[in-house]
Amino acid sequence: MEIRCECGKFRAKLKAFPNNTPGRLVCYCDDCQRYLRHLKRTDLLDANGGTEVIPAYPADAEILHGREHLKCTRLSPNGTFRFSTACCNTPVANTRPGEPWAGFLRCVYTTGEDAHKLDRVLGPVRSRIMGRYAQGIPPVGTPKKFDLRAILTVMPFMLKGKLLGKSSPSPFFAEDGVTPIAVPHVLSEVERQALLG
Repeated sequence: MEIRCECGKFRAKLKAFPNNTPGRLVCYCDDCQRYLRHLKRTDLLDANGGTEVIPAYPADAEILHGREHLKCTRLSPNGTFRFSTACCNTPVANTRPGEPWAGFLRCVYTTGEDAHKLDRVLGPVRSRIMGRYAQGIPPVGTPKKFDLRAILTVMPFMLKGKLLGKSSPSPFFAEDGVTPIAVPHVLSEVERQALLG
């Protein structure tokens, strides 16, 4: 599966997709919403402010072209490392050093001319979380934070990734495993508050 930004200057590939993914997940948290507002990409939020991600292991991802176009944002000093492109403001992935998780946003998955291929391969959304931050009323069954379904969807993926050492090498961090390949812009509290919905 190829990953690419909207304009195509950044491209990456996933070497073990879709076998090693928990599938389609939607997060309604305020941080995900703030991040897309920061990028001026609210067009990628669903009707209730949700962000769809399809996780993969960092070790299964490889940048093919356009690494120089990646930029990194953190919503707070301890926040998730959120990578997007400077060329066309496409959010690419959310991750942390040492974790077997790279949450690639749905918009970067390419399926060629078959727009519904990904839906057929992965099926429907498997889990939704953080409904307390949703705009309006989220889909029926969305928990306010997390629920057992969300945990059972993600934990086997995380545990398998830990056991198999799938957190590294990560294309988003240097050889030391902790230094991001793009210097993070950490939002100030004033910037964060300005992004409230």
